[in-house]
Amino acid sequence: MPPIRALTAAAVVLTGALAGCGGEDPKSDDLGGAWTATLAVTTAWSEIAPRATGTADVSSTGSTSVRLAVTGLAPGTEYMSHVHDGGCDEDPPGGGHWLADPDGEDAAGNIIELSFTTSDTGVGSATVSSDLILDERARSVVVHAPEALTSSEGADADRVLCGNLDAD
Repeated sequence: MPPIRALTAAAVVLTGALAGCGGEDPKSDDLGGAWTATLAVTTAWSEIAPRATGTADVSSTGSTSVRLAVTGLAPGTEYMSHVHDGGCDEDPPGGGHWLADPDGEDAAGNIIELSFTTSDTGVGSATVSSDLILDERARSVVVHAPEALTSSEGADADRVLCGNLDAD
């Protein structure tokens, strides 16, 4: 029979090893953060809205808040913006919408989106708060033009602005 000290030491080592196997989801360490994105006009819109630009400030700890400010867009127009899962150098710029549940629907409740209407001078802003918490898959913010404007301008795509999320 092994001595009590040896059994106690083995129990301590085993308990420590098992503690690393359970408990919190290791992915939870990858959730949250703070980022800033400088939005630049996409190639598809560079001749249509050459002065379009913007910023997005994102904070995601316990919940997510996105503050967006843009200029140089069409006046009096409603735009939609989303957090995306790709970089702005991808085709299409920004990749797809970031989905809280990657296997879920690309729909409200599983995405972070902002809707705003520009002023008479093409300036717009929006702030949104969400219970969704971003993870490492969140890579950019994209501003989409409405279908009617995309069509009337003869643009090949609706992605007007894109900015990569850079950690603060």
